[in-house]
Amino acid sequence: MKKYIILAFGLILGGRTLASTSEIPAANPIVNELNAGQPVRFTDKNDFKLFMRNLAALESPSFKGNFIPDIKDVNIRALKDFQVRFNDVTKVKWFSDNSGFTSYFNKNGFNNRAFYDKKGHWQYSLIYYTEEKLPLDIRSTVKSKYFDFTIYMVEEVQTTYGSAYIVYLEDKSNIKILDISSEGDMYTIQEMVKY
Repeated sequence: MKKYIILAFGLILGGRTLASTSEIPAANPIVNELNAGQPVRFTDKNDFKLFMRNLAALESPSFKGNFIPDIKDVNIRALKDFQVRFNDVTKVKWFSDNSGFTSYFNKNGFNNRAFYDKKGHWQYSLIYYTEEKLPLDIRSTVKSKYFDFTIYMVEEVQTTYGSAYIVYLEDKSNIKILDISSEGDMYTIQEMVKY
């Protein structure tokens, strides 16, 4: 099971490198530092929040396959599963590529993704939300070790093998990104220092 969750994390991290930053103004120092190959320095909480929202939001999903303007061209099994699995969503857009179909949609202010194979079978989803929606046992695991940190955002990786969580934390001078299994195993993916 861990092998499949690691694969899903690899897909997530790989997909992030393709995410468009065109929605961020060019004058933003974060973008300039990223483009210059310099370490990311966050000078205040708003910079960090802007960076995390753009990292998670994937405002421009056009890098992923071909846009499907007519919903009748989406596999019917994928559409039916999507309607059952995700309710109360907006801005649904479908794309196709050689591996199947991808749905980009908005829920609770975050852009999420669901992936289906060519036959319309659900493969996995990437769901973003805030601390309040994080399962209590996972939140307790994080807060027991990082009680002085604020959970800024959660990225839930839902697969046929279960769920895992990428949790984004911050305090006054540090940023941490954690990988937490549904069993409560916790690993640090990345640590950054704010300047």
